[in-house]
Amino acid sequence: MVEKGVEIASANGKLGILLVGLGAVSTTFVAGVEAIRKGTANPIGSLTQMGT
Repeated sequence: MVEKGVEIASANGKLGILLVGLGAVSTTFVAGVEAIRKGTANPIGSLTQMGT
């Protein structure tokens, strides 16, 4: 097998994330992202560690 180099373009624009279902894990993820965006939490640890 011959490996060939592949050029990867730099990332531009927004990143989309597919959340399968909207159960406890997905809603916790969305709540954490929104808390970080509002500045009420740091992007470190889980929601329980953020004190929410």
